[in-house]
Amino acid sequence: MKNNESSSIRKKIALLAGGLSAEKDVSLISSGCVIRYLRNMGHEVVEVDLSPNLAKRLIKIKPDIVFNCLHGTYGEDGAVQGLLEIIGIPYTHSGVKASAVAMNKTLTKYIAERNGIRTPSFVEMETDHYFDLQESGKELMPRPYVIKPVFQGSTIGVHIIKDDKSSLPKRREWKYGTRILIEEYIPGKEISSAVVFDKARGVLELQPRDGFYDYDSKYTEGLTTHVMPADIPQSVYQEAMGTAEKMHWLLGCRTISRSDFRYDPNRGNNGLYLLEINTHPGFTDLSILPEIAAHAGISFAEIIEGLLRDAKCELRDEFLTGE
Repeated sequence: MKNNESSSIRKKIALLAGGLSAEKDVSLISSGCVIRYLRNMGHEVVEVDLSPNLAKRLIKIKPDIVFNCLHGTYGEDGAVQGLLEIIGIPYTHSGVKASAVAMNKTLTKYIAERNGIRTPSFVEMETDHYFDLQESGKELMPRPYVIKPVFQGSTIGVHIIKDDKSSLPKRREWKYGTRILIEEYIPGKEISSAVVFDKARGVLELQPRDGFYDYDSKYTEGLTTHVMPADIPQSVYQEAMGTAEKMHWLLGCRTISRSDFRYDPNRGNNGLYLLEINTHPGFTDLSILPEIAAHAGISFAEIIEGLLRDAKCELRDEFLTGE
Protein backbone atom coordinates (compact mmCIF):
# COMPACT_ATOMS: atom_id res chain seq x y z
CA MET A 1 0.00 0.00 0.00
CA LYS A 2 1.41 3.37 -0.97
CA ASN A 3 1.61 5.92 1.81
CA ASN A 4 -0.85 8.26 0.11
CA GLU A 5 -3.56 5.60 -0.21
CA SER A 6 -6.51 5.93 2.14
CA SER A 7 -6.93 3.14 4.69
CA SER A 8 -10.69 3.55 4.18
CA ILE A 9 -10.29 1.42 1.01
CA ARG A 10 -11.27 -2.16 1.83
CA LYS A 11 -8.16 -4.30 2.31
CA LYS A 12 -7.45 -7.95 2.88
CA ILE A 13 -5.45 -8.02 6.08
CA ALA A 14 -3.58 -10.93 7.63
CA LEU A 15 -3.53 -10.35 11.39
CA LEU A 16 -0.51 -12.02 12.97
CA ALA A 17 -1.18 -12.94 16.61
CA GLY A 18 -0.23 -15.51 19.22
CA GLY A 19 3.24 -16.74 18.37
CA LEU A 20 5.85 -18.73 20.23
CA SER A 21 7.13 -16.19 22.78
CA ALA A 22 6.48 -15.78 26.50
CA GLU A 23 4.25 -12.84 25.52
CA LYS A 24 1.81 -14.94 23.51
CA ASP A 25 -1.13 -14.18 25.81
CA VAL A 26 -0.51 -10.43 25.55
CA SER A 27 -0.44 -10.74 21.77
CA LEU A 28 -3.81 -12.49 21.74
CA ILE A 29 -5.39 -9.83 23.96
CA SER A 30 -3.99 -7.03 21.77
CA SER A 31 -5.19 -8.72 18.59
CA GLY A 32 -8.68 -9.12 20.02
CA CYS A 33 -8.89 -5.33 20.40
CA VAL A 34 -7.41 -4.67 16.96
CA ILE A 35 -9.54 -7.11 14.99
CA ARG A 36 -12.78 -5.45 16.08
CA TYR A 37 -11.61 -2.10 14.74
CA LEU A 38 -10.31 -3.57 11.49
CA ARG A 39 -13.60 -5.29 10.77
CA ASN A 40 -15.61 -2.23 11.79
CA MET A 41 -13.56 -0.30 9.20
CA GLY A 42 -14.78 -2.76 6.59
CA HIS A 43 -11.55 -4.69 6.08
CA GLU A 44 -11.43 -8.44 5.47
CA VAL A 45 -9.34 -9.93 8.28
CA VAL A 46 -7.70 -13.35 8.31
CA GLU A 47 -6.20 -14.36 11.67
CA VAL A 48 -2.83 -16.10 11.35
CA ASP A 49 -0.71 -17.66 14.10
CA LEU A 50 3.07 -17.92 13.89
CA SER A 51 4.19 -21.33 12.62
CA PRO A 52 6.96 -22.90 10.52
CA ASN A 53 4.74 -22.73 7.43
CA LEU A 54 3.96 -19.02 7.89
CA ALA A 55 5.44 -17.92 4.55
CA LYS A 56 3.55 -20.62 2.65
CA ARG A 57 0.28 -19.70 4.33
CA LEU A 58 0.66 -15.96 3.70
CA ILE A 59 1.49 -16.55 0.04
CA LYS A 60 -1.71 -18.59 -0.22
CA ILE A 61 -3.82 -15.93 1.57
CA LYS A 62 -2.37 -13.10 -0.56
CA PRO A 63 -3.10 -10.27 1.89
CA ASP A 64 -2.68 -6.62 0.96
CA ILE A 65 -1.14 -5.94 4.38
CA VAL A 66 0.09 -7.92 7.37
CA PHE A 67 -0.98 -6.33 10.65
CA ASN A 68 1.66 -7.50 13.09
CA CYS A 69 0.14 -8.05 16.52
CA LEU A 70 2.89 -10.38 17.74
CA HIS A 71 4.89 -9.55 20.86
CA GLY A 72 8.32 -10.74 21.92
CA THR A 73 10.58 -13.27 20.20
CA TYR A 74 10.12 -13.62 16.43
CA GLY A 75 7.32 -11.06 16.35
CA GLU A 76 9.07 -7.82 17.24
CA ASP A 77 12.77 -8.68 16.99
CA GLY A 78 13.12 -8.39 13.21
CA ALA A 79 12.55 -12.09 12.44
CA VAL A 80 9.02 -11.97 11.06
CA GLN A 81 9.76 -8.58 9.52
CA GLY A 82 12.61 -10.13 7.54
CA LEU A 83 10.36 -12.92 6.30
CA LEU A 84 7.74 -10.40 5.15
CA GLU A 85 10.42 -8.39 3.36
CA ILE A 86 11.51 -11.50 1.46
CA ILE A 87 8.02 -12.51 0.34
CA GLY A 88 7.10 -8.90 -0.36
CA ILE A 89 4.03 -8.24 1.81
CA PRO A 90 3.74 -4.74 3.37
CA TYR A 91 3.53 -4.88 7.17
CA THR A 92 2.74 -2.54 10.06
CA HIS A 93 5.04 -1.16 12.76
CA SER A 94 8.81 -0.84 12.53
CA GLY A 95 11.06 -2.57 10.02
CA VAL A 96 13.78 -5.16 10.40
CA LYS A 97 16.57 -2.91 11.65
CA ALA A 98 14.62 -0.89 14.20
CA SER A 99 12.86 -3.99 15.51
CA ALA A 100 16.09 -5.95 15.98
CA VAL A 101 17.90 -3.09 17.71
CA ALA A 102 15.03 -2.15 20.03
CA MET A 103 14.58 -5.76 21.16
CA ASN A 104 18.23 -5.77 22.25
CA LYS A 105 18.23 -3.82 25.52
CA THR A 106 22.02 -3.59 25.66
CA LEU A 107 22.42 -2.27 22.13
CA THR A 108 19.65 0.25 22.78
CA LYS A 109 21.51 1.48 25.86
CA TYR A 110 24.76 1.86 23.91
CA ILE A 111 22.97 3.95 21.29
CA ALA A 112 21.39 6.08 24.02
CA GLU A 113 24.72 6.70 25.75
CA ARG A 114 26.43 7.51 22.47
CA ASN A 115 23.82 10.22 21.88
CA GLY A 116 23.94 11.84 25.31
CA ILE A 117 20.90 10.09 26.81
CA ARG A 118 21.16 8.93 30.42
CA THR A 119 20.59 5.25 31.09
CA PRO A 120 21.37 3.23 34.24
CA SER A 121 24.89 1.82 34.43
CA PHE A 122 25.04 -1.80 33.37
CA VAL A 123 26.99 -4.96 32.66
CA GLU A 124 26.00 -7.58 30.08
CA MET A 125 27.32 -11.12 29.77
CA GLU A 126 26.51 -14.70 28.81
CA THR A 127 23.92 -16.21 31.11
CA ASP A 128 26.09 -19.18 32.09
CA HIS A 129 28.95 -16.86 33.04
CA TYR A 130 26.61 -14.79 35.21
CA PHE A 131 25.43 -17.89 37.09
CA ASP A 132 29.01 -19.06 37.53
CA LEU A 133 29.83 -15.74 39.20
CA GLN A 134 26.65 -15.75 41.24
CA GLU A 135 27.24 -19.28 42.52
CA SER A 136 30.79 -18.32 43.54
CA GLY A 137 29.38 -15.47 45.64
CA LYS A 138 30.44 -12.59 43.39
CA GLU A 139 28.22 -9.62 42.56
CA LEU A 140 28.93 -7.26 39.69
CA MET A 141 27.62 -4.06 41.24
CA PRO A 142 26.46 -2.83 44.64
CA ARG A 143 22.85 -3.47 45.59
CA PRO A 144 20.25 -2.39 44.66
CA TYR A 145 20.40 -3.53 41.05
CA VAL A 146 18.17 -5.18 38.45
CA ILE A 147 18.69 -8.44 36.56
CA LYS A 148 16.87 -8.80 33.26
CA PRO A 149 17.04 -10.76 30.01
CA VAL A 150 18.54 -8.87 27.08
CA PHE A 151 15.86 -10.07 24.64
CA GLN A 152 12.49 -10.09 26.44
CA GLY A 153 9.59 -7.72 27.07
CA SER A 154 6.67 -7.26 29.48
CA THR A 155 9.09 -7.40 32.46
CA ILE A 156 9.41 -11.16 31.90
CA GLY A 157 12.40 -12.60 33.77
CA VAL A 158 13.17 -9.34 35.62
CA HIS A 159 14.48 -9.51 39.21
CA ILE A 160 15.02 -6.47 41.45
CA ILE A 161 17.80 -7.17 43.94
CA LYS A 162 17.39 -4.55 46.66
CA ASP A 163 19.01 -6.14 49.72
CA ASP A 164 20.16 -9.43 51.23
CA LYS A 165 16.55 -10.63 51.45
CA SER A 166 16.03 -10.36 47.69
CA SER A 167 15.92 -13.64 45.76
CA LEU A 168 18.46 -14.04 42.98
CA PRO A 169 17.43 -15.90 39.82
CA LYS A 170 18.36 -19.58 39.74
CA ARG A 171 20.22 -21.23 36.86
CA ARG A 172 17.81 -24.18 36.63
CA GLU A 173 14.80 -21.84 36.39
CA TRP A 174 16.23 -19.38 33.87
CA LYS A 175 14.58 -19.74 30.45
CA TYR A 176 14.98 -16.26 29.04
CA GLY A 177 17.93 -16.50 26.68
CA THR A 178 21.69 -16.72 26.65
CA ARG A 179 22.47 -13.07 27.41
CA ILE A 180 21.75 -11.35 30.71
CA LEU A 181 21.81 -7.68 31.76
CA ILE A 182 22.72 -6.44 35.24
CA GLU A 183 21.59 -2.84 35.61
CA GLU A 184 21.75 -0.15 38.28
CA TYR A 185 18.42 0.22 40.10
CA ILE A 186 16.99 3.74 39.86
CA PRO A 187 14.58 4.54 42.71
CA GLY A 188 11.61 6.81 42.15
CA LYS A 189 8.90 6.83 39.51
CA GLU A 190 8.08 4.57 36.58
CA ILE A 191 7.08 6.64 33.54
CA SER A 192 6.54 6.07 29.83
CA SER A 193 6.31 8.34 26.81
CA ALA A 194 4.50 7.38 23.62
CA VAL A 195 5.42 8.38 20.09
CA VAL A 196 2.42 8.29 17.75
CA PHE A 197 2.76 9.19 14.07
CA ASP A 198 6.46 9.83 14.74
CA LYS A 199 5.79 12.53 17.36
CA ALA A 200 5.90 12.29 21.17
CA ARG A 201 2.38 12.77 22.57
CA GLY A 202 2.77 12.79 26.34
CA VAL A 203 4.11 11.07 29.45
CA LEU A 204 2.22 8.68 31.72
CA GLU A 205 3.17 7.68 35.26
CA LEU A 206 2.63 4.15 36.53
CA GLN A 207 2.01 3.48 40.20
CA PRO A 208 1.92 -0.30 40.77
CA ARG A 209 0.21 -1.30 43.99
CA ASP A 210 3.08 -3.62 44.98
CA GLY A 211 5.79 -1.18 43.93
CA PHE A 212 7.05 -3.27 40.98
CA TYR A 213 5.52 -2.87 37.55
CA ASP A 214 5.77 -6.56 36.71
CA TYR A 215 3.81 -8.76 34.29
CA ASP A 216 0.76 -9.06 36.58
CA SER A 217 0.76 -5.32 37.31
CA LYS A 218 0.80 -4.56 33.58
CA TYR A 219 -2.10 -6.79 32.60
CA THR A 220 -4.35 -7.14 35.67
CA GLU A 221 -7.10 -4.59 36.25
CA GLY A 222 -6.67 -2.64 39.50
CA LEU A 223 -3.04 -3.52 40.25
CA THR A 224 -1.56 -0.32 38.77
CA THR A 225 -2.77 3.28 38.86
CA HIS A 226 -2.18 5.24 35.65
CA VAL A 227 -1.52 8.95 36.14
CA MET A 228 -1.94 10.94 32.92
CA PRO A 229 -0.25 13.34 32.62
CA ALA A 230 2.60 12.14 34.81
CA ASP A 231 3.07 14.01 38.09
CA ILE A 232 6.62 15.17 37.41
CA PRO A 233 8.27 18.59 36.87
CA GLN A 234 7.47 20.12 33.49
CA SER A 235 11.15 20.16 32.55
CA VAL A 236 11.38 16.40 33.13
CA TYR A 237 8.11 15.85 31.26
CA GLN A 238 9.52 17.65 28.23
CA GLU A 239 12.84 15.80 28.52
CA ALA A 240 11.05 12.44 28.53
CA MET A 241 9.07 13.36 25.41
CA GLY A 242 12.16 14.70 23.68
CA THR A 243 14.14 11.58 24.53
CA ALA A 244 11.35 9.25 23.35
CA GLU A 245 11.14 11.08 20.06
CA LYS A 246 14.93 11.13 19.66
CA MET A 247 15.22 7.38 20.29
CA HIS A 248 12.36 6.74 17.84
CA TRP A 249 14.30 8.54 15.11
CA LEU A 250 17.74 7.19 16.08
CA LEU A 251 16.52 3.60 15.73
CA GLY A 252 14.44 4.34 12.64
CA CYS A 253 11.13 3.29 14.20
CA ARG A 254 7.94 3.57 12.15
CA THR A 255 4.57 5.10 13.14
CA ILE A 256 4.57 4.30 16.86
CA SER A 257 6.90 3.43 19.73
CA ARG A 258 6.99 3.68 23.51
CA SER A 259 10.00 4.59 25.64
CA ASP A 260 10.17 3.57 29.30
CA PHE A 261 12.01 5.51 31.99
CA ARG A 262 12.76 5.75 35.68
CA TYR A 263 12.73 9.16 37.30
CA ASP A 264 14.48 9.79 40.63
CA PRO A 265 13.30 13.16 42.04
CA ASN A 266 16.27 13.23 44.41
CA ARG A 267 18.70 13.61 41.49
CA GLY A 268 17.12 16.84 40.27
CA ASN A 269 17.69 17.70 36.63
CA ASN A 270 19.75 14.53 36.19
CA GLY A 271 17.07 12.18 37.49
CA LEU A 272 15.59 10.83 34.24
CA TYR A 273 16.97 7.50 32.94
CA LEU A 274 15.94 5.66 29.79
CA LEU A 275 15.35 1.94 30.31
CA GLU A 276 14.29 0.76 26.85
CA ILE A 277 12.20 1.44 23.77
CA ASN A 278 9.36 -0.76 22.53
CA THR A 279 8.45 -0.87 18.82
CA HIS A 280 5.33 -2.99 19.46
CA PRO A 281 3.42 -1.34 22.32
CA GLY A 282 0.44 -3.32 23.53
CA PHE A 283 -3.15 -2.69 22.47
CA THR A 284 -4.90 -4.13 25.52
CA ASP A 285 -7.42 -2.17 27.60
CA LEU A 286 -4.63 -1.37 30.08
CA SER A 287 -1.96 -0.46 27.51
CA ILE A 288 -0.02 2.77 27.83
CA LEU A 289 0.32 4.05 24.26
CA PRO A 290 -3.42 4.17 23.45
CA GLU A 291 -4.07 5.99 26.73
CA ILE A 292 -1.43 8.64 26.05
CA ALA A 293 -2.70 9.00 22.47
CA ALA A 294 -6.29 9.42 23.66
CA HIS A 295 -5.18 12.18 26.05
CA ALA A 296 -3.60 13.90 23.03
CA GLY A 297 -6.86 13.59 21.05
CA ILE A 298 -5.83 10.58 18.93
CA SER A 299 -8.35 7.74 18.92
CA PHE A 300 -7.56 4.03 18.83
CA ALA A 301 -9.14 3.84 15.37
CA GLU A 302 -6.83 6.62 14.16
CA ILE A 303 -3.80 4.68 15.43
CA ILE A 304 -4.94 1.58 13.53
CA GLU A 305 -5.55 3.64 10.39
CA GLY A 306 -2.11 5.20 10.69
CA LEU A 307 -0.42 1.82 11.01
CA LEU A 308 -2.22 0.61 7.89
CA ARG A 309 -1.32 3.78 6.03
CA ASP A 310 2.37 3.42 6.88
CA ALA A 311 2.58 -0.33 6.17
CA LYS A 312 5.34 -1.20 3.72
CA CYS A 313 8.30 -3.42 2.92
CA GLU A 314 11.03 -1.15 4.20
CA LEU A 315 14.17 -2.86 2.88
CA ARG A 316 12.62 -3.60 -0.49
CA ASP A 317 11.55 0.04 -0.86
CA GLU A 318 15.10 1.19 -0.05
CA PHE A 319 16.55 -1.27 -2.57
CA LEU A 320 14.18 -0.28 -5.36
CA THR A 321 14.66 3.46 -4.84
CA GLY A 322 18.41 3.24 -4.30
CA GLU A 323 18.23 4.96 -0.89
